[in-house]
Amino acid sequence: MSNGSKALNNFFKNNKFIGSFESYKDIKQIENVNECCFVGRSNVGKSSIINALTRTKNLAKTSKTPGRTQSINIFLINQNINLVDLPGYGYARISKVMRDNLSILIQEYIENQINLIRTYVLIDSKVGIKNSDIDMLDLLSNSDRMFSIIFTKVDKCSKSYLSDLEHSIGSLMKSYKKFFNSFFFTSTKKFQGIIDIQRDIYTLSKE
Repeated sequence: MSNGSKALNNFFKNNKFIGSFESYKDIKQIENVNECCFVGRSNVGKSSIINALTRTKNLAKTSKTPGRTQSINIFLINQNINLVDLPGYGYARISKVMRDNLSILIQEYIENQINLIRTYVLIDSKVGIKNSDIDMLDLLSNSDRMFSIIFTKVDKCSKSYLSDLEHSIGSLMKSYKKFFNSFFFTSTKKFQGIIDIQRDIYTLSKE
């Protein structure tokens, strides 16, 4: 492991769970630091990405059951930037009232959180982009939010498939060129692409 990788891992290992919030109003009471949030469809792997970034196995609770994250979970990294795990969207097997409440929670956070400096939209590379993801991209652009896209579970896809996926979604990103930043291709099982995201967040923490 290079000295740069060690430094990044040490930066992210200095972490703690701040809290779980079911209302945007409660979030405003926490420490005033910049934030990066992770959002995507249910079961896309947000918690697994956060655990891989922090090299902390159970910092973010993972589940094989979609729809388990029903609040906003916040983790403070190295005392100067928060990683924010937003609830998943697009899961049909919860009540309409719960889906509506989660949608409101996500929307209020993205529209109003002053300290939010980057959103990472997770896309399951096996599934590709869905209408619910495009709705999220529209919300981000309408809210003047910079975002990057993280493709998850790339170890289950061929290189040619991933190349085609990057090309097709890259074409879509032309509609969001003012707000789109970059693509990341990741596998938490193989730790692929994780260091690239660590570097990105570390750079953002210096802003």
